[in-house]
This record gives sequence, structure tokens and C-alpha cells, in this order.
Amino acid sequence: MRNFLLTAAVVFYAGLNTPVFAQKAETPKFVSNTEGIKEYSLSNGMKVLLLSDPSQSNAVVNIVYNVGSKHEGYGEKGMAHLLEHMLFKSTKKLGDIKKMLSDKGGNANGTTWYDRTNYYEVFPSNDENLKWFLEMEADRMINATILQSDLDKEFSVVRNEFEIGENSPSGVLMERIISAAYLWHNYGNSTIGSKEDVERVKAVTLRKFYEKYYQPDNATLIVAGKFDEKKALEYISQYFSTIAKPARVLDAPYTVEPAQDGERFVELKRAGDSKVIGALYHTAPYADKDYAALDALQEILTADPSGYLYKAMIDSHKAASVYAYQPLVRDASFMYFGLDIPADKDLKTTENDFRAELDKIATIKYTDQDVARAKAKILKQVENIKNNTIGYAVNLTEIVGAGNYKLGMIYRDTVEKLTAADIQRVAAKYFKTNNRTVGVFIPSKDEVRVKNVEYTDDQIATLTKDYKGKALEKDAAPFEASIKNLKANLTEGKLSNGMKYGLIKKDIKGGKVLGSFKFPVSNAKDLNGKSDVGSLMAQVLKTGTKSHTKEQIQDMLDEWKSNINFGFSGQTLFVNFSTYKDSLPKVTSLIKEILTESTFPEAELAKTVNEYNTYLESSLNDPQSIAFTEIEKITENYPKESIYYTASTQEQIDNNKKVKREQLVDFYNKILGSNNGVGSVIGDVDTKTTAALLESTFGKWNSKSNYEYIKPELFATKKQDKDYLTPDKENGAAVGKISFSMDRKSPDYPAFVIANEMLGSGGFLTARIPTRLREKEGISYGAGSYVNIPIDNNVASWAWYAFFNPTKKDAVNKALKEEVNKAVKDGFTEEEFKSNLTSWLNSRKTGLGNDNTLMGLVNSQLQYGQSLDEYDALEAKVSALKVSQVNDVLRKYISEDKMTSVFAGDFNKK
Repeated sequence: MRNFLLTAAVVFYAGLNTPVFAQKAETPKFVSNTEGIKEYSLSNGMKVLLLSDPSQSNAVVNIVYNVGSKHEGYGEKGMAHLLEHMLFKSTKKLGDIKKMLSDKGGNANGTTWYDRTNYYEVFPSNDENLKWFLEMEADRMINATILQSDLDKEFSVVRNEFEIGENSPSGVLMERIISAAYLWHNYGNSTIGSKEDVERVKAVTLRKFYEKYYQPDNATLIVAGKFDEKKALEYISQYFSTIAKPARVLDAPYTVEPAQDGERFVELKRAGDSKVIGALYHTAPYADKDYAALDALQEILTADPSGYLYKAMIDSHKAASVYAYQPLVRDASFMYFGLDIPADKDLKTTENDFRAELDKIATIKYTDQDVARAKAKILKQVENIKNNTIGYAVNLTEIVGAGNYKLGMIYRDTVEKLTAADIQRVAAKYFKTNNRTVGVFIPSKDEVRVKNVEYTDDQIATLTKDYKGKALEKDAAPFEASIKNLKANLTEGKLSNGMKYGLIKKDIKGGKVLGSFKFPVSNAKDLNGKSDVGSLMAQVLKTGTKSHTKEQIQDMLDEWKSNINFGFSGQTLFVNFSTYKDSLPKVTSLIKEILTESTFPEAELAKTVNEYNTYLESSLNDPQSIAFTEIEKITENYPKESIYYTASTQEQIDNNKKVKREQLVDFYNKILGSNNGVGSVIGDVDTKTTAALLESTFGKWNSKSNYEYIKPELFATKKQDKDYLTPDKENGAAVGKISFSMDRKSPDYPAFVIANEMLGSGGFLTARIPTRLREKEGISYGAGSYVNIPIDNNVASWAWYAFFNPTKKDAVNKALKEEVNKAVKDGFTEEEFKSNLTSWLNSRKTGLGNDNTLMGLVNSQLQYGQSLDEYDALEAKVSALKVSQVNDVLRKYISEDKMTSVFAGDFNKK
């Protein structure tokens, strides 16, 4: 495309008094290289951060604008978030943004928060893609159309998103507490905004907001992953440097929240099934050294199982779970504590107990061990984020929004230096009752109040100006995202007990190593009626062994910057780990210990059931939970004892209460084993050494129960619509399903895959179902379809879903079925097929850049004998299809006469 920004044309902005002229291209000016992040600047005020990682096969473009809900004025609540939605519509130069994003096949999103808005795209790395995504972001910085016709549809989508949040009691309570805690500062306002403001704002007003804040001098562009730095700078020069700096001057927000002068109380009464308590304390900005100390204190208080609040409230069974949250923000932040209460507990008694424990925070004598444990966990998280370059680039959004990307490194350095004295100091400073929002107003005298810390832009500039960071790490080696390269770097083997494994040689940043294992076990007879036992067994696995307590296990994992996760579903135990090369022997040894020496403490089972059931109780009346559960219940006819039986939420709660420790121990000793399992490890590991570690870990761990695959049954679906009423819920949900016989070897499989792409799951909200329900009619925030075509059986299904305002139920049902029937009757067009094929192929290329995708492919080859070559073979088969073949396959399997649908919501609303 020609470089339109280099022309001499005058670009006028409505709402700005001075015309803005395009300017000549310039080379970005190098500023610094801090820990591998190369900073550049443009004379128009835009900042540029480049973070290269040759080991990636993907790249990411992330642009951050310093505008969020904090910057909204009277009548503008929710405008920043609404504008984020509108920038996915179209531009004057490039046209339909969503269509183009779909064609590229990358992962794209936009998010809005208190201080910032960002847009990012992850895509297969090549010069053409990089150039296009940079051109697109430059185009929508100044050329978004923001049409009233688009806004008329989109505000309903945003309203639906708002209503989904309104279904969460804990989420609404947090919103109310935050609002009550702030008298003047805009952090007290929800980012999603006021429903009334969003519905009434006009496109011309939204455009003024856009033209004020969406400018180069208010933006930071981040490019990360695998890319040619020289060309990236050329493209940035071509597309961004030519945008002139606007004449207007952005004044920094100056509102500072005054010191709170007494405890505040909020009572929220709404329909729901869960009891929740929340408490908020005003804290410090991210740039302040106290923020890091407060983060560590948060961990010391709430960590499972060592936290002081955790022990006081959870170990005593007064509550089901406790959590804390301190947002990463530019101005003085807050710390929010949440407490989930079981249905059988008295709320007032628990509230009083919680207050008493909160009052102790300032007086507890914190130990060096407390601090060391918290630091280990936080630094593990920091290290893990840093060594995931794509995620790190997106994560920088929050830090840039807080003032400067270097603040993240300063935060890490501050955490490393924390002492017990620092924790003691912030506990005493901030955790006062007159700085808390949870209760009633109590007048008192001579209060020492906590004043919010204010940081000016100049102070942050001074703080970060000369910061050099730590020494640069060596770049990880490149790894091509292709099946050919995966095969070239794969070593397969078998342990002495028959377990199969695959080792993928791939240099991951920081020396990271990942493992994914699947252990099919037992048979229908031995697993009869034990689904709940298996699920709880996996949840309690990590809570203690003969040699280590739950606390010691967690401390070791934090020290090693590692994670181990267990899960059990159907007849398969799942084991996953994330660690680093040097810690791999210790992590595999710990996995072996957990799998062979777990003790299942009675108290931990009680806590797990308590927490799990409290979570389930919160979803008893949730429309989404009901819809997705009930569609399985009414389309399948398994007996209750079957591993494939779908229990209702209340059944799950009741079943969990009946599970005894002895059942977990018996299941653990008789059912589990690795002798029929598969697993893969990815990282820069030595093949011989890693194979020996796997042999030591799994090679002699065998199940006492004979393995026989339990094949699912095919139950035919029929035309049926069923409603489930959920009184006083603001949002509704619907799911439809058609069951049929197909596996991945079926000659119809390739055509059905692409048919589903066009019908409901492909592209960036550009398939037919989301286009009709969201883009054209604005009656659903989320709508689409998905398929389940198995490898090892032929029990397949296609399903659709939609989330909507309950008053729009009939419109959703009508639109959905019209789109399905139209596709079946008239078929897809050649243009539609080609467009979705390109998008689908690109998305699969993006997927190969994900380490978990690579391990999943290897595990499928090991478990089912599905060759890795099938990945490319499927693409070849789909690419060779004619649109007539796709239409024929769609008609063969999809029909409204076979569709069972479930609708959940308050359909009595008017």
C-alpha cells in the first residue's frame, strides 16, 4: 500500500482548532538498552520499545495509550472502554479492521483499565505481517471512522458485557466497595462505565475523546518476539514518525484522593447464592517503594497454606477462601481483600471474625521466613513473566500505564531487598481502620491518617532516568514454528513400564522447561461412581507427603520458581509442570514423591471441599453455568455412575460432601499409575539425562487396576428448546448442540472443520453467527460455535452459544437459527471460503508458536498414534477443498431439526 502519510495533504481533526500537518519521515532516536528492552523516541512524542527474542516463532505489536477510565469527565463514564470497542470497526484508509485481523489469523485484542488502553496482535513472524500490523495501528491511531451507525450497535454489546459482570456477586461487591472508598479520584469508577453514559454518548462526542488522546505523544509502541529490528525501525519510521505531534497539550490529571477520615461500610443486597465479604485499604502508587512491600505483605497474609489470614479464616473453616488484590496503577492504589463464605456460615459472625483478623495486620511480628517465602513467590512470577517474551510485552501495558516500563525492574529490585522491617512498616502505616472500607462510620479524635502518595511525571522521570537494569541475558536460539522442525527436534522413547515420552529440544528464554503428562487409568468397573473422588483426589494431592508438608512443598516450588499442577477427569490423570533447567531434577523428584507418598490430610480435604463447594454455590443460579451444564444433561443419557455423566451443580455439591479421606487414599493406591501414560517435555534439556529423570519418576509407578478404554456413547439430539429461569440475573446465556458420528479420520472431517470456521468460530468475530448477533444487531456480547471431533471415538458434536440481555432471548434465538438455516440452504460463498481458509491457516501457524501446542501434538502422537504429519496433512486437505464440498458436508450434519437448545436467564424481565 502506498505511504499515504508522506503526502503533503493537510489532515484536519474535528474538535481541534489547529490543523495537523503530516511531516517527513525520521529514524527513531535510540534512547537506551535496559535489560534487553531497546527504547527509542520520535520527535512527535511517541515512545518505542523493542524486545527481540529469536527463540520465538511469533511476534507481537502492542500499542499503549495513556488514557483510561481515570481520564473520563462528567458524562463520559465508560467512554475509554467504548472507544476501545469502536477501534475494531474500520478506518478511512484500510477499512474493516476485524475482517483484516481475521485474514491475518493472529491473536488480537484490546483492553481498557484505569490509566491506559492497549491494542495488541500476536502473529507468525515475518516482515510482511510486521509491516501490516504496524501500518494498521498507525492508521487507526488517526483514521478511525467512529460512525454513529456502528456506535448504535456496539453500545448494546458493551451493555451486555456490563450485564455479564452484574451476574457476579463478588464482582459487584468489589465495585461498590471501591466506589465507596474513593470520593473524588476516578479510580472509584468502574472502567466498563455507566450504562446510561454508554447508551447516550454520540459519535461526535466519542470522536473528540479519540482525537484528544489517540495521538503519538500519548502512546508507547512495543514490538517483541522474533523480528528484524532494522526493518521494524524502518516501518515505524514510515508509518508513525510521519504523524505530526498535535498542537494541543495534554494536562496530567491532578486529582488526589484525600486521606480517608473513618471506616466506611457498604451493604449490597441482590439475588445470588453466595456470601462474600470485602475490605479495602488505600495504598501506594506502583512507583513508590511501599508498593512492593505491600505486595509481599499481601502474599504473607493470604498465601495457601502459610498466610496469616488464610490460617485464621480457612484452617478454622470460618470461610472457604481468602484472596487479596492490589492493582498496578499510576496513582495511589488500594489493596482489596475478599472472603468467600460457605452457605451454612453466619455472615455477621464471620464478618466480625474477619474484622478482628484485619485489625491484627498492623501488629503481627512478621518473620524473616515470612518475607523470604513471599519474595520467592513474587520473584518467581516476575521471572516467569519476563521469560515469556510475548506475554511480557503485553504485561508491560500495565507498567507503561503506571508511568514508565523501567518501573517493573525497579519493583523487582525493591522486592529483592525487602526485609521484615519493611513489611512491619507498611503494615503499621496503611492497615488502619480509618483507611478501610467495609463497615460503618465511627467518629474518633486524634487520628493519624494515611495520606495518598502523589508522584509527578518529573519525579518518575528522575527515578527512571539513570536506571541501567541488570546485565543482559543471552538470546535463546531461534526455533522455526513448523511440523518439520518439531520432528527434527523430537526424541521419542519408552520407559521400562511401557509409558511413552517425547523430548522436544527447544531453547526457551531463561532456560525454562515445561512438561505435560497424561495418564489414562483403570476401567469402567473400577471407576464406577468415583468421578467426584478422582476430582477431589487430584485437588488434594499437593497438600502433604510423608516427607513434606503442604507449606514446605509450596516453599520449595517458589524457591525453584516452579509450578506443578494435577487434575483428574474421566479416566485420565493430568500432570503438568513449569520449571527451569537447573531445577528440573528437583521438580521431577518432587512429582515422584507426591505421586507415591501423598498423605491426604483430613483437614486439607475438608478445606478443599469447603472451597470447591462455595465456588459451586456461587454458580447455582448463574445462567452460563446452568446453560452449559444442562445442555449436556438433556442431550446425554448416561447413568449416574458413569464417568461421562454430567452432574448438576447441586449434585456436585452434595457428592463432594460425601467423599471421605479413605476413598481418596484407596483411589490413589489402586487406580493411579503411569504404565499406560504419555508425556512430553520441552526445553533445552539433555536427552539422555531427561530420559533418566523420567524413568526414575514414572518408570516403576504402575496401576493396580487394569486399563480398558471406556468408550462414550452417541445419543441423537432432536429439535428442542428448553428454558431455565434465573430470577434477577442481568444477563442470559444460551447453548445449542447437535450430536453426530464422526472422528478425525472421517473424509468429512476437513470440510466440517472449515464449515464451522465460517459458521461460528473463525476469524476475529467475523464468522456468520457473531457477525449477525454482535456486529449487525448488537444483541450479544459473545456468540459463536465450537466442535468436538475426537481422535479415539466417533461421538462428535457441534454447538453454538450466546450471551445476551434476557429481554433479547427471542431475537437471539431467531437470529441464530436464521443464520444456521441460511448457511444450510444457500451455502457459503467462494469468497467466504477463501477468506476463512487464509485466516484458519494463519491461526494454525500462530498456534505452532505456542509451546503447549507442541507438547499437545506430541502427546497425541504418543497416545493415539496420530502422526505429527497429520497437522500439515489436514491443512492440505482443507486447502484442496471446493466450497461445494464444504456446503455438502454442512448439510449432511447440521439441521435445525437435530438441534437441542437451552436458554437460561430472567425471562420475566420486561
